[in-house]
Amino acid sequence: MYYRHNLDYQYPETCDEHMITVKRVRELTFDTEYPYLPRGLIYKFMRGVYWLLLNTIVFPVMRLSHGLRIYGKRNLKKYKKALKNGAITISNHVFYWDYLAVLKAVRPHLAYFPAWKDNLEGPCGRLIRLSGGIPIPTGNIHAMIKCKQAMEDVIKEGKWLHFFPEGSMWFFYPDIRPLKKTVFQYAVRYEKPIIPISMSFRPRRGLLRLFGKGPTVDLHIAEPIWADKTKAPAEATEELRARAYHIMQVMNGVTPDSPTYNTDQDAAHYQKSM
Repeated sequence: MYYRHNLDYQYPETCDEHMITVKRVRELTFDTEYPYLPRGLIYKFMRGVYWLLLNTIVFPVMRLSHGLRIYGKRNLKKYKKALKNGAITISNHVFYWDYLAVLKAVRPHLAYFPAWKDNLEGPCGRLIRLSGGIPIPTGNIHAMIKCKQAMEDVIKEGKWLHFFPEGSMWFFYPDIRPLKKTVFQYAVRYEKPIIPISMSFRPRRGLLRLFGKGPTVDLHIAEPIWADKTKAPAEATEELRARAYHIMQVMNGVTPDSPTYNTDQDAAHYQKSM
């Protein structure tokens, strides 16, 4: 499970810094008038069509292109009743299609997720929008408040919300980077379960070599976890964050006796392991 590739990637120095640049093909204004959580009939219809295409075309292709294997679906079935009013899923962010891998893992739930605004202005922006992407605005406090309200509405309405709490995508990075605190504040405030998900890798072998390059992907789903209600909110947030971080690392084969196991979630202190 703890496979470390030898691909020639140069990872950024700061653990939440973006590794990619996105070609801008459209200009969008993410202000207070932007519909961060669209509710129109056209959007709902298009999202339904998109979901159909994901299940009939994209997910089978992903099995070939990334050799995707999913472990732990039984944890969702086991807690089906406890999850009926929504959940927050979290995962490491390690390849372009990883959110689609999460959607396949948690189906039939069609989640929403906060998205890097540059991606919404890129070539795949419309598809990201149909995937449930809620762009995160910058430089406008009022717009950021409205974006936050949209994510809170998702939670309050009992829908599923996914976060990449590492803050940026690093191609096939095998270790789990520090997790942003905001995710866990939502879980504490709204008493929602966190479902840790991690993606680890294995060498590409056999016929899968014909369909792509780079490692193939194993996705692991942990049992949902809840905040400790006996603790004050700030303490409960940090404890939940630490527990989720430990679970994600262990699912990726990074145990406390591994050289890259980490407990310090201060992004400024994190040292790259590759």
